[in-house]
Amino acid sequence: MSKDTSNQVSNDSDENGEETRFVDPAVHRVPNYEVSEKAFILTQPKVNADKQSLIESILELVKKEEMAPYYKYLCDEYLPSGTLKFDEALYQELLKKNEEKVASLKNKLTEVEENDEGELEKAQCWIELGEYYTQIGDRANALDTLEKALGKAISTGAKIDVMFTITRIGFFFNDQFFVKEKLEQINVMIEKGGDWERRNRFKTYKGIHCLAVRNFKEAAKLLVDSLATFTSVELASYESIATYASVAGLFTLERTELKSKVIDSSELLSLLNTTSALQSISSLTISLYTSDYSSFFPFLLETYENVLLPCKYLNAHSDFFVREMRRKVYAQLLDSYKTLSLRSMAGAFGVSVEFLDNDLGKFIPNKQLNCVIDRVNGIVETNRPDNKNAQYHLLIKQGDGLLTKLQKYGAAVKLTGSERVA
Repeated sequence: MSKDTSNQVSNDSDENGEETRFVDPAVHRVPNYEVSEKAFILTQPKVNADKQSLIESILELVKKEEMAPYYKYLCDEYLPSGTLKFDEALYQELLKKNEEKVASLKNKLTEVEENDEGELEKAQCWIELGEYYTQIGDRANALDTLEKALGKAISTGAKIDVMFTITRIGFFFNDQFFVKEKLEQINVMIEKGGDWERRNRFKTYKGIHCLAVRNFKEAAKLLVDSLATFTSVELASYESIATYASVAGLFTLERTELKSKVIDSSELLSLLNTTSALQSISSLTISLYTSDYSSFFPFLLETYENVLLPCKYLNAHSDFFVREMRRKVYAQLLDSYKTLSLRSMAGAFGVSVEFLDNDLGKFIPNKQLNCVIDRVNGIVETNRPDNKNAQYHLLIKQGDGLLTKLQKYGAAVKLTGSERVA
């Protein structure tokens, strides 16, 4: 699942409605999301990972991408003190490369402006400079430069691509307020002139943002749909998108949808043998779907450790996810019984009666579970709300809607008949 990063010729119209021939900027993988994902794991003491191997991998990517500004940011601001020892010689080596490259790109821009080669060529130079700042993790200069590129007379499609690059900077630094603002701007631009591929790319970007801000319902809708049309390799790997879609889908989808869109998804099944995180969430999903309660908690713990904690988008919601999954599985089991002994229920989940009693008590007072615990007799009694009244009102509402449609249809038929008589 890779995207050709060669330049594409666009014949979009500019803001004045005149057709322009512009070479759209390639969708480059800048900034390299792997660096920030690995760096995030280093900030999490609960994550069981080979920290030394992670540090070596991060340094290798930092050198490859010439990321002097980001290297300094990691050492000075982001990582816990002492995690990554600052190497002054390495920093100066990378900084020299940055200065030489920036000088070269600026000289190219000056030459284009002096020769008055046109706004499109100038815009291309600004984009190249902005993307290099993005690559090395210089957030301030990247945003300033790319904003200047947007001010040039380039096509709507090219502007959308630049906005995607700006938005990736927000994802890279996990600044979801910034991401939200930029996605709203991209949405407006896409409605004016976004092609099919850019609309699909937007779907993936927004899906990850929704996941990061705990809007799992919208995330499931967008990410599950993205699986068949994924091209956003500059933002995340296909394996990561598949894992995110599975997490959001398990959280929000109804049983039938969960089966068709997640469990039986050909895209997800094709990755199971190669993606450990996806294996964990898939096992948890199947245990819930098949009511294999004895394996549910072990797979939930595995998902917590292998999927939620190491992910910079899901980490903040890991405890919430685990809590809601416990509530969901309890509700599923209790839905099949009017009364159930605490002992048999605890046995089904492979936990102690004391743990189950205490855990159920977290959901019952606020009516997240429709049941009560009879501790004297050691049973759980379900008290499903009487929904006959709600069903009655729904029937009345649907009946009114049907009558309205019939009346409109009758009026239309009469009108057609009168026209024929005339």
